[in-house]
Amino acid sequence: MYRSRASERRGARVLSGVLAALAILFFQVAPPAQAEPKNKVSRGLEQRIRDHAPDDQVRVIVQTHAAPSSPHFNRLHRRGGAVKRGHRAIRGYTATIPASQIADFAADPEIERVSLDVPVQAHLDLAYPAVNAGSFYATSSGLTGRGVAVAVIDTGVQGHPDLVRDKGVARLLEVEIVGSEKGLADYYGHGTHVAGIVAGNGAESSDARSFRTFRGMAPEADIISLRALYPDGSGYTSDVIAAIDWAIANREKYNIRVINLSLGHPVYESYTTDPACRAVRAATEEGILVVVAAGNDGALGSGFGTITSPGNEPTALTVGAMDDSGTVAIGDDVLAWYSSRGPTLIDYVVKPDLVAPGTWIVSTRASGSYLDTAHHDLVLQMRDYRDDPAKAARDGAYSVLSGTSMAAPVVAGAAALMFQKEPDLGPGDVKARMMASARKDDTYLIFERGADYLDVDAALQATGRSDEAPSPHAVLHDDGTVSIEDTADLWDGDWSQGLIWGFLPGYTPVWSAYALDNNEVTASGAVWKGGGSNRTKSTSTVDILGAIWKGGGGRKK
Repeated sequence: MYRSRASERRGARVLSGVLAALAILFFQVAPPAQAEPKNKVSRGLEQRIRDHAPDDQVRVIVQTHAAPSSPHFNRLHRRGGAVKRGHRAIRGYTATIPASQIADFAADPEIERVSLDVPVQAHLDLAYPAVNAGSFYATSSGLTGRGVAVAVIDTGVQGHPDLVRDKGVARLLEVEIVGSEKGLADYYGHGTHVAGIVAGNGAESSDARSFRTFRGMAPEADIISLRALYPDGSGYTSDVIAAIDWAIANREKYNIRVINLSLGHPVYESYTTDPACRAVRAATEEGILVVVAAGNDGALGSGFGTITSPGNEPTALTVGAMDDSGTVAIGDDVLAWYSSRGPTLIDYVVKPDLVAPGTWIVSTRASGSYLDTAHHDLVLQMRDYRDDPAKAARDGAYSVLSGTSMAAPVVAGAAALMFQKEPDLGPGDVKARMMASARKDDTYLIFERGADYLDVDAALQATGRSDEAPSPHAVLHDDGTVSIEDTADLWDGDWSQGLIWGFLPGYTPVWSAYALDNNEVTASGAVWKGGGSNRTKSTSTVDILGAIWKGGGGRKK
């Protein structure tokens, strides 16, 4: 059983003060101009207060310096507030409080930060008919993910035949963070598709009549479905944090090594105070790799500065999407036009970390869900993968979707294979190896494809260790140019910039800051010093007609 190095450090009490100081130094790596204001109310919450009537109840996440006291809760109640739930991954709780009372309540000496409980949504974008949509390739390793659990925090998982296994082979467990229905359920249809990409075993497309088989990356991995999004694919940050709380608390019981988050919201505050980012960091410190979809806002303006939270957290493995052009060969694969690009707003973290297939992805269908009924032409017919004339026109067991939501579970499943092969790996080890072994293409900026295209076989053969492998910051210089922190200095171990990013030896890349600006995401149009996002939500919606893309259906030209 892997024991996280962070856990071992916490056990050494004599080092706790030193480590706290180091943590503070690390999270202040960015230049002073990037720091958050000392106001304890987040910018997103300040805006929400202005938009609400004084007596309107506002959902907030309160982070405290230590465990909140009874007098603290009494002060909350006297101001008309009420606690919704406590949290484990962060020190604090979720509450509702009248808009007019928030500013004064934030002055409470026990409070470190009060943030808006931001609505999140599944990062599902574009959906296509199943033309030339192939299944994932199998690695040459013979690994299946057996014994490794992946927690899928999403809309739930339906009891699809590709996911429900015989006892002793693999486990499919669902925990209701939202909703009261017990057992397997997915009323939206997103989580089932994501789970199939991670661990579908292809049972419904593997008989003698099937000429195409749709398997996930780790077909014998356990899936722990944490239903934290509602039937419309939306939810609240606090529900996602509650799901991360559960995963941390049950990590050893189920051997949860990976969390998949195919969801997010625009960046409104620094990752150093963002509650979702802090929860991701806590999971990483407990030995869980958190794989996060980069977001699908790449079509907004220049596309830069569109990474969503918690994909802006440095310790997360943030994944952008590729478009394989409907072919098996990788030579014609390009960055999907919807895939969000870095650097992150406010902190300028280099994201995404890498990219994976995310366009025209076939996976398990949630029959009767919202996506299944409202967009039924996303469903494959049996003729698309099975030679059975009598049933050719019937609905099949699979559907096709696109988005960074689909790219993230490709990486999560690959991580399960790596943990199966080497159980003592930590999340930083897996992240660093994936990034170093990715297939490089120097025609793209690192803010578009990160360390570049996931190569599962190469990642499984890679070596090297790094405790957390935090994504570096981009640094703005006085002359208007931008460079990045050197991974050779930032990560422990031999991780040169050339190894991670594919730069030539001795080459230090520099970009123009102004070439990365985006007038669609900040009020000033500036990514650098432009503050947080001015958008209320990301463009993560399903539209098979392509209306949200101001054009016809299919691929963007």
